[in-house]
Amino acid sequence: MKTPTQVNDIAIVLPAYNEEKDLPVLLENIRTKLADMPFKYTVVVVDDGSKDRTAEIAREAAKIMPLQLIQHEVNKGLGEGIQTGLRAGWHIGDVVVVMDSDNTHDPIYIQDMVKVIQEGDADVVIASRFQAASVVQGVPFFRQVLSWGCFLMMKTLLPYRNVRDYSTGFRAYRSLTLGRLIKNSGSRFIEESSFACMLELLLSLRWVGARAVEIPYTLRYDLKVGISKMRILRTIRRYFNVIGKHWAKDVLPQAEEPSLSELRAQLRA
Repeated sequence: MKTPTQVNDIAIVLPAYNEEKDLPVLLENIRTKLADMPFKYTVVVVDDGSKDRTAEIAREAAKIMPLQLIQHEVNKGLGEGIQTGLRAGWHIGDVVVVMDSDNTHDPIYIQDMVKVIQEGDADVVIASRFQAASVVQGVPFFRQVLSWGCFLMMKTLLPYRNVRDYSTGFRAYRSLTLGRLIKNSGSRFIEESSFACMLELLLSLRWVGARAVEIPYTLRYDLKVGISKMRILRTIRRYFNVIGKHWAKDVLPQAEEPSLSELRAQLRA
């Protein structure tokens, strides 16, 4: 069933930890490529206790583009950075887009992702490495194996209709659906601090009945200058932990949705 969404504003959440080498190029790409798109945007940079110039770069960019900087005093991990950004972003936009801050994701795909939600075809849109037209450049072999392993594991254990890429960080979320997740999850809707938080978030959205669609895109890992912060073995262990927590959770029954403004008011109360 289609659920069209009027999209006037979007939030673009960038969780960032020591991204001074890649963040400037990404912010400039967002500024230039979103200039002519048919909606307003606000970038939300979540500086997760960086020890480099990440926060300073965000403050400078805020002088020439709509950008909010949120800072964690200490590094809390990717999961906490995304949770902070999503909590801020869904109050700003009708759609919240999350991207990696290392310049591996091209913001040109944001318009396609927003259009899917706008037309009512999905609550979550995933820029997927596993679509036929997708291109992956420069990703290390072990990272590719991890992604394929996650897909095969989820296809067997906890399949999510229309989803193949369970671990990508490039997604768009309908804000009303995020509000429903936050309302049903209590104070924390992401508990994982590791890269497994992306799987956890997707399974939580599955739990609240969110409809998902994937689009193809080109992942440019070869453009990344900074070092990777993923720990492969730790991430694999945390994947199994996330699956264990969601194994017995039934999908919540769909209830009549309030408007986005009503839901925001409820959660502020």
